[in-house]
Amino acid sequence: MAHAKDKYYWAQLRAALTAGQWSSPSPGRAQNGSPLSWFHVLRKFNKHCKGFQDVAEVASQTQALFLLLGADTEDVDQLGLEDDDKLVLGDECLLPLERIEEARGGYEILRSLDSKNFDSLQLALAFYAYALGQFSECLSYLSKVPKLFEAQNHIPPSFTTRSDNSALQVPGSIAETSSSWTGSFVSADFPGSTADIKDGRAWAIIESIRSACLQGMCSEKLSQPKKAIEAYSSALPLLSSIESEIPRTLTATHSSSASFDNYRELWRWTERLMFRAISLLSRFCCLDENDGLIWTMFTHYHTCSAHWPATFRTGHRSTVAVLHLRALIIQHQTSSTTATLNSSLQSAKQPHWINTARSVIHEYRTILGTCTTFPKAGERNFKVEDFVDLCVAVWETNGAMSDRVRWVLDMLWWATRLTFNSYRIYRHMTRLLSISGDAELAKRTLRLYVQVVSKAREAGVDNDFDTDRHWVETLINGARMLCRLSISRQDGVDDAKEAGDMIEKAKTRLDEDDTEMVARVALAEGVWYTTLAITEQDPYTRQARLGRALAAYLKSVATYPTPAAHHQLAIALSLPGCSQNVDEAIVSARAAVEGEADEIRHWHLLGLLLSASGEWEKAAGVLEVGADLDENKQDVESPVRLGADNTADDIVVKAPIADGIQAKDFQLNHQHAPVNVSTLPAAHLPPDDANGPTSEHKRLLEPDATIIPPFATLLRPLSDHPLPSPRDAFDYALQLRMTQMALAEHIEGPEGAEKRWVDVFGWIAERKGSPSTSGSMTETQPRSSLDTGTGARTTRTSSVLHQPSQDPLSEKGCSANQHGSLGLSLGQQDLPSSELPPITVTPATPAEPHRHFPLNIDEKESLKGRRSSSADGTGRKVQQMLKARVHRGQEKISTISRKLGHGVVRHGNLKRTSSAPDFHAVLQNHNYQASSIHSRRRLRSLIRHNAAAAPIESPPAPPSPLPPVAEETPTLHATKDDKLISDLWTMSAATFRRLGKIEQAKGAIQEAEAKDSENPAVWVQLGLYYMALDRNRDALEAFEKALFISPDDIAATVHLCRIHLSTKSLTNGVDSDKVDLVAGLLGHVTRGPGWDVPEAWYYLAKAYGLQGRKDKERESLATALALSDHRSIRDIGRAVGWCL
Repeated sequence: MAHAKDKYYWAQLRAALTAGQWSSPSPGRAQNGSPLSWFHVLRKFNKHCKGFQDVAEVASQTQALFLLLGADTEDVDQLGLEDDDKLVLGDECLLPLERIEEARGGYEILRSLDSKNFDSLQLALAFYAYALGQFSECLSYLSKVPKLFEAQNHIPPSFTTRSDNSALQVPGSIAETSSSWTGSFVSADFPGSTADIKDGRAWAIIESIRSACLQGMCSEKLSQPKKAIEAYSSALPLLSSIESEIPRTLTATHSSSASFDNYRELWRWTERLMFRAISLLSRFCCLDENDGLIWTMFTHYHTCSAHWPATFRTGHRSTVAVLHLRALIIQHQTSSTTATLNSSLQSAKQPHWINTARSVIHEYRTILGTCTTFPKAGERNFKVEDFVDLCVAVWETNGAMSDRVRWVLDMLWWATRLTFNSYRIYRHMTRLLSISGDAELAKRTLRLYVQVVSKAREAGVDNDFDTDRHWVETLINGARMLCRLSISRQDGVDDAKEAGDMIEKAKTRLDEDDTEMVARVALAEGVWYTTLAITEQDPYTRQARLGRALAAYLKSVATYPTPAAHHQLAIALSLPGCSQNVDEAIVSARAAVEGEADEIRHWHLLGLLLSASGEWEKAAGVLEVGADLDENKQDVESPVRLGADNTADDIVVKAPIADGIQAKDFQLNHQHAPVNVSTLPAAHLPPDDANGPTSEHKRLLEPDATIIPPFATLLRPLSDHPLPSPRDAFDYALQLRMTQMALAEHIEGPEGAEKRWVDVFGWIAERKGSPSTSGSMTETQPRSSLDTGTGARTTRTSSVLHQPSQDPLSEKGCSANQHGSLGLSLGQQDLPSSELPPITVTPATPAEPHRHFPLNIDEKESLKGRRSSSADGTGRKVQQMLKARVHRGQEKISTISRKLGHGVVRHGNLKRTSSAPDFHAVLQNHNYQASSIHSRRRLRSLIRHNAAAAPIESPPAPPSPLPPVAEETPTLHATKDDKLISDLWTMSAATFRRLGKIEQAKGAIQEAEAKDSENPAVWVQLGLYYMALDRNRDALEAFEKALFISPDDIAATVHLCRIHLSTKSLTNGVDSDKVDLVAGLLGHVTRGPGWDVPEAWYYLAKAYGLQGRKDKERESLATALALSDHRSIRDIGRAVGWCL
């Protein structure tokens, strides 16, 4: 029995010491379960463990010293008056003056003990010496312990009967009692103890960690930071041992909190040692010095913190989390030029460091949720606001990409729970919500930001409102956001007016000496005037607003030139009017390209402007360079600058020029290019390791820093336009390839353009997958819309696009040797590149919704060999594949009904139960539901026609209809990609139609309709298809359907009026009603969205001529001729956008 008590009270004493329960009234328990105070634990230890009075004395004096150190604080984990917000070592672990005399008594008692080879006594004396401020004596005591930093020599091995390598498993029975303080000891299990605690192993580790920490702290007090860092780093093997062993002990039998409560003293000293090491390393060492020691310490700290509750050392942990995040940001920050790199060139895979950063952020958020509360009146929660700045800085360092912003928004929403109307949070939320695509919520937060800052400034509370620069930046970026939103909607005038209000408010706090901000405000003002001119559609104010926009752009470029300002100036100079100057617009576009060579829209704009000046080959070369940006195939060895003639000057220089324009020989890689250009400008891209750390030594803090600098210093200045997301980058690259196709058709004719379609579709297949199957909208698979939910389209949604059309007034088959002054190819909107029909094809209106129609073997082989085949063979494959799909199952492809647009709701579901209507079933009163390209009503005109031709016996009266059952049918919205691919098919349909390949054109129209049935260009192309077949009545109905979907669609309006003014329509003389209708429709269009479309003015002149209004006719013809003189190959607003 005596032997059992001996082991039991050894374990009780060690458990009390390891748990650090210095002020607990009952740190231990007797064998009968009754609680024991420190006095009784030591008394029973002396009673049952004979010969170890020195052990009990050291334990008693250690407990007494801890009580003295923590007497003036309520936090049981603090030793002395610690200042959590400072990095320098203060009075931590030092006794106040009034308690020094009391502590000297215990110090003298320990010095009077005579115990040889008792390392714990020397370590306890060192602790007392430091607490008394005797740093040299502390180091002297520590030097008496042999191999102090080889802590494993002071830790007894753990006897285990298990086969694994766990160091802390419960050992087997041992007959003898431990013969030393740290000797291995085993006893029967008892609550609250583990094997490493019972055998003294845990306390030995604590003493070693504490000794290393004390030595480092003494060196800090003696102004020897290098030696202090060496002392702290000597404990790294112990840290690794702690991390690997403690979790394994507790996973099977202990709760998660046991890893902290049972080892509280161990975690106190471990945390203190790592905190002191990180504090010194952040001030006296660079991030890459000492083999990355600071990163090792950060990793150990983050790993150990998994054992700590949220309330443990919140001050230290907050500081370390901030330093860790700051180090990650500084280490991976790139230059401002690299930061604006087109996101399409960035890897879709997130770097490893961002996972570490987000893990630290989540832990820091938990700590803040514990140590901070919702602010009282007149207070602010600065820690949470700083935390928000850190999150945004991490996101910016990771590329500031829209598809990686969701987690930052989650942190911002969480921060609103612990703050009250924080302008910093609203400022960040406005920007991030806008980038994420949630424009409506971004508008609301912008208004909140304006209200909060304005009211705080009116109240005159110091430091309670945002800085002038942040105020101006936020409001002009908000105004730009509202302008983009206004242009994308049909009812966007209110947004445009609100943008003007934001700009006026920004001017109230604008520093006129800050040239950069003055230029940015002028740029935003120019964008606002341009937006008003487009959205208001007021012919009386349009030119005045465009003139003011041009003046604002000129001011911005003259004050602080930026690529964005040059881009907007080029657009303003290209617009029709008295200020139109295409040559100057090309100069501005070149400046934008040279200033920001990685922005694909600058290259696209330059190509469009070159086409407007008739420089077709140069335009093709520039567009090829822009397309290569997306491919990331630039040759960075031969930099060049764009010459005065918009070509590239060869300059053999190793160092890149300031503008960063590179040369590339396109004859080597693009033998198939129609334009023979030897050298063209290409963008200079950063090296592969641009996003990683550079050779430059980066320091986290200054050596004399006592606090961490404000977190706002880590934030980058707001750019004048947001970086494109991968989806946006795909859209921009797709728009550029659409322009390439339009240009190729203009130069080579539709035959040449047809040969390029396989490459265009192949590009889409590589980027997005099959154009016919990816994201298609069916009734069994509703498409998931990523849009904001508004079904509105742009003001110029189906504008007349200048395509190479040989017959200016007819869309029927045209020969390649005919040319006209006015190109008239309508509805060919921006098409995404993608591989031609994929391996699995879903027809436009399938007979069976769940069935897919695979291509046959020949078609699969033709797809495999499309790149190696000749251009002529490629063109034939496209024709054969589309033709085969049309003829393979005519009943499976939708036929065009005679009644289009009647009884159709704008956002109604378009069900497809049969791709080819069974007309006999219709006549026999069978249930029939037309496909989306058919009429939603029964084909009444067809019934009447067939009734006259072949009378049919009337069917019996149908039974009384049952009351309708309410069904909740989901509305199917086309995704943005679906809309783009739909535009792609409509453009290909136009090419096939101009080639006279009507069946292929029909198949392409059906594919376009399957992707987006509410795309007005689909119905425009359908109408042109009917016109090619001399079915003008059906064509009229198709154009009416397009106008039903988009009332301001220019292409549908012009072609509708063409039919009314056609020779066949006027065979019986001039129909005044039709002529008046055309004059009214085109008069409205030319005053509004079609003010710069020459075709609209041409047919308006024709209508005026038939009305006998000769003056109006001459005026309209002159306008049409002027507009056609400097017209780009595609509409700039649709292809590039009116504002960045």
